[in-house]
Amino acid sequence: MSEYVYLGHDNQIRLILKQNSVASDLASVTKIHLVVGTVTVSSVNGASDPIRWAQAGYATGEVRMDLGGQSLRAGTYRHCPVVVFDSTNTDGIVWGSDGLDITVYGRKGGGPFIP
Repeated sequence: MSEYVYLGHDNQIRLILKQNSVASDLASVTKIHLVVGTVTVSSVNGASDPIRWAQAGYATGEVRMDLGGQSLRAGTYRHCPVVVFDSTNTDGIVWGSDGLDITVYGRKGGGPFIP
């Protein structure tokens, strides 16, 4: 799955995490990591965290990622793992076999987006 991040902007990545083709209940999830290159974006589902899940108005299994404010480098990253933690899986479960393909676009001096 290809996703896009525009640094300095509010675009979201929205995912539905499924197991055996059924949306997973994420109520017991304690933490989610997304690894983009050498950067790990971590969240415990706080109000200002970049990754959120199991919130009012979210679909079952929905995860929203607001990555425009993260310290990511422009470029294309393949197979970025999403790691989901709960009280039973304290070392985390890598969700899905391929991860996400993410292209990060940055801006230089207000100029055009650059990959």
